[in-house]
Amino acid sequence: MSSLSFARKVFSNTLFSIADVLILKIGTTLAFIVLVRLLSAEAIAAVGIATGYLLFISYLDVAPIRILLRDYPKVVGDSTKRNELLTALFSFWCLQTVLMLLLAGALIAFVIAPLDIQSLAFLYIAMTIDFIALSLQSWLKIIYYADFRQRAATRLSLFLGIGRLAVYGLLLFMPSLVTYSWILIASAFGTGLTWFTAFFRSFQYSVSWHARSPALLLESLKSYGLWDHLNRLVIDTLLTVDLVILSWNAGTRDMSSYTIALRFVSLLTLIPLQLNAALQVAAANYETAMERSRAIGAVVKINFLVSVVQLLGIFLFGRWLMALLFGSHVAPEAFHYMLVLAGGVTLFNLSVPLMGVINNHCRMDKAFAFVFLPELIFGTAVYTVSAATFGAVGIAWGKVVACGALATGLWVFVAKCSPVTIERRLITSAETALLRKLFKGATE
Repeated sequence: MSSLSFARKVFSNTLFSIADVLILKIGTTLAFIVLVRLLSAEAIAAVGIATGYLLFISYLDVAPIRILLRDYPKVVGDSTKRNELLTALFSFWCLQTVLMLLLAGALIAFVIAPLDIQSLAFLYIAMTIDFIALSLQSWLKIIYYADFRQRAATRLSLFLGIGRLAVYGLLLFMPSLVTYSWILIASAFGTGLTWFTAFFRSFQYSVSWHARSPALLLESLKSYGLWDHLNRLVIDTLLTVDLVILSWNAGTRDMSSYTIALRFVSLLTLIPLQLNAALQVAAANYETAMERSRAIGAVVKINFLVSVVQLLGIFLFGRWLMALLFGSHVAPEAFHYMLVLAGGVTLFNLSVPLMGVINNHCRMDKAFAFVFLPELIFGTAVYTVSAATFGAVGIAWGKVVACGALATGLWVFVAKCSPVTIERRLITSAETALLRKLFKGATE
């Protein structure tokens, strides 16, 4: 396959992946819009608190299967090796699912129940079950993505997304956190079963446990999975733990407004994260350093343009969009939080492609020790001090500081560990020609 043909394949795969994520986000966003419009500020604050504490469940979502973004070409030609590796990985998923449920039960008993907020405990267990189902889907989608079958995965996501939206219609007739919780539980079981059935049929997968399976799993964890998880965990924490910290310092009104603003600006991370996945797959398949360097440079520049355009869109139309989506009754503070948070998320977005570079070309353990772990400590300290001192507006600005520090650390680390050079010109003529061919190839 020629370099251009492969690039078109990667680009098309990425477009369908972005569409897949958008389908999921549109569904969850529409459900949240319905909740904001129909439920009280106390109920929305409960959603924010549950979302914040769901972060601790994500600590157990190690996802060693993400090694396939780098190593799938090594096993794709041997179905026996592929099935043995996948069986070991799925066994690990089952184990961590049990641990997630146990942790959720402990959090409900010792942290959430004592808060004495109506329906919060049931909502939290429902969100945990939904998180587990989404974890399974994301594992399977990684296989589809690495095998360049994202088109099929996106079609299935669209089908299931439409069904899930139809079920969310029950909120119009029974608007409560209990109804929302039951919808999450039912959707989790339905979509999880559908995804696993489709995967078995598409990949002719058969369970294949071998004596060397534990060694395969351990190697995937040591060489990639564990460090990838820890590094992603830092990012998830910095993007979400502010909800937990704010719940210690803010009242219902501020908690509700901040939750709405954070949910809204979280949409800004969708495209950069998919570009990062595309870069990692491309870098794993390109054979020469020059091809990899060009791919990295092109993705970094595209990501920069996307991030800047998104931020401008927020400043120009964000207030109007929030009012349109969540209603004119949303507190004015939510618009202020939205603008500040958008700045912080954009700073994070500018560094997102560097994570793919680190995973493929740098020492992931060193990245954790010298960048991610220090930034986690720094960011958490900033959130704690800013929330205690200035409340919701303080923690919003704290997010700008934390994301800016993380982005700076990633750029410095990659500059030292990777020989990649990026053209200073925003978009070169060669890159422009390549993008035109890629768009043409993706739509053919």
